[in-house]
Amino acid sequence: MREEPRIIYSLDAFPVSNNRWNQGNKFKETIYSTALSILYSHLWYQDIELYADDTAYKFLYMLPIRVTEISSNKDTVIWMKSKIDVIEKQTKPFVHLDNDVFIKKKINFDFEKVIVEQNDYELYGMYQYRLDFFNQYTQNLDYWKPDLGYAYNCGVLGFRDFKLRDQFLKAFYDLEEIFIKNHNPKIAKVEPCIVLEQYNLAALLHHHNIKPTLLLWKKNLFENFQLADRIGYSHIVGQKKYRMDIVEEIENRLFKLFPYWYKEVKNALEKEGIA
Repeated sequence: MREEPRIIYSLDAFPVSNNRWNQGNKFKETIYSTALSILYSHLWYQDIELYADDTAYKFLYMLPIRVTEISSNKDTVIWMKSKIDVIEKQTKPFVHLDNDVFIKKKINFDFEKVIVEQNDYELYGMYQYRLDFFNQYTQNLDYWKPDLGYAYNCGVLGFRDFKLRDQFLKAFYDLEEIFIKNHNPKIAKVEPCIVLEQYNLAALLHHHNIKPTLLLWKKNLFENFQLADRIGYSHIVGQKKYRMDIVEEIENRLFKLFPYWYKEVKNALEKEGIA
């Protein structure tokens, strides 16, 4: 049997505290969501590590997993950079879970080279204006496809093949450099992260003729929603997680299922005046 991958999380509090996606300060909501996600995973997996910047560390260090302090990138545009940083640190097979992913039944993450959540065929339209920007500057990237037609949702992203992991990291840094060099927010605001991570990975895998393992492998969003429900997986993507009813449900579920840890996190927030 293959070695079970370790589960890792990353949290840089700066973007969510400083108006990421024009959503204002969502620090408390992110702390509760991260805590709930981790505690669900703790029911099923032994080797879990959260990498948190010094701000978030103060509110999550007490959780019953390994918590490691990392530096903040202090970047609200490339807001998922901490995810790339911690992926680069790994030396054993791993699966990175986003902070809005909840695993309510044990999922055996069995994959050969790379695993992603699902194929985002039906959400591909949201990439187009971003690709129009990047396509101007990517002629020297041999793996790049101007219009691949799909990308991967990376709420779950894991690697066993570390050569491939390193190729993905290089592709990320190359594209990040292009974005930083050429983007002018005074002319147009481009939210780059889904291209830097999700489309970039899809183009790289296509170039190497590698098919990733899909956690949700059905052909459309509705069927994948049904599959996710059956295996006990949920991912509250994008701004939906900040809806009042969802925020309240996350905190309520944390309180009901993990009352001790809820109290610990809540007390830490209240001590810092975060009600």
